Amino acid sequence: MATSDDPGPAISSEHIERLTANLGRVEELSRRLVDVMAHKSGHNPALDGPNQQLFAQAAAAYWHEAINNPARIIEQQVAYWGKTVTHFAEAQQAMLKGAALQAPEDPGPKDARFRNPLWDTHPYFNFIKQQYQINAKAIQDAVEAAEDMDAKEKKRLAYFARQIVDLMAPTNFLATNPDALEKAVSTEGQSLVAGLENLVRDLEANDGELVVRLADETAFELGKNIATSKGQVVYRNRMIELIQYEAQTEKVHETPIVIFPPWINKFYIL
Repeated sequence: MATSDDPGPAISSEHIERLTANLGRVEELSRRLVDVMAHKSGHNPALDGPNQQLFAQAAAAYWHEAINNPARIIEQQVAYWGKTVTHFAEAQQAMLKGAALQAPEDPGPKDARFRNPLWDTHPYFNFIKQQYQINAKAIQDAVEAAEDMDAKEKKRLAYFARQIVDLMAPTNFLATNPDALEKAVSTEGQSLVAGLENLVRDLEANDGELVVRLADETAFELGKNIATSKGQVVYRNRMIELIQYEAQTEKVHETPIVIFPPWINKFYIL
C-alpha cells in the first residue's frame, strides 16, 4: 500500500509516448471535424427530426398554461430552488472534507447509467448526479402539473421534455462521466481517439450530416460472407416492396412462403 510519501507508480516513457501520440491524433481529428462542418454541402431534409413548429406549439401551450396559473409556477420554482440550494450546501461540505461519501443503503430505483460506484461515493460525481436528478424531476413535475392543457399538447410536451432530460444526462459528457474518464486514462487517450474517429468518419461520409454507421461496411463481401438471390419486385406501394425470388429447385410448393422481416432496417433478422 502506498504511503503519503510514496509518489506512486512511475510513468514509463512508453506511456508518455502513447499519450502524446493520442493527443496529437485528437488534435488532427479536431481539425478535420471543424473542416467538415465548415464545408457542409447543404441541408438534407430526410434527416430532419420533428418540425420546429411542433416544438414551438408545445412551448406555447405550456407558457399559456403558466400565464393562467402563475401561482403554480412560483410554487414549483420555490420548491426547486430550495432543493438546489440545500443540495449545493451539502455538496460543499462533502467536498471540503475531501473524503469519500458513504453509499446509501437504499439508492432508490436503479438507473443503469449510474452503475459506477463513484456516482455515490465521490463528492463531485455525486453532486452532478443528484443535481441532474433534481433538475429532471422538476421538469417532469412541471409537465405533470399542467392540468389544464389539451391532452394532445401535454403528451407532446411530455415527450419533448423526456428528450431534453435524457440529452442533458451527465453520462453524455466526458467531463461528468467517470466511466469515460477512467477509460480515457486506462487507454492513454485511445478511447477518445476511437470515439472522435467514429464521429469524423460518419460526418465526412455524409457531407457534414451526422448519420451514425451501425456496421463496418468494408467487412462484407458479396458471395463470401453475405448471400444474395436472384429475384424481382412484383408489387410495390408507398409502404412495401414485395420481392419474389427465383426458385433454386425444379419443383416448388404451390403456396409460396411470405417472409416479413422486422421493420428496423436490419432485414437479415428473421
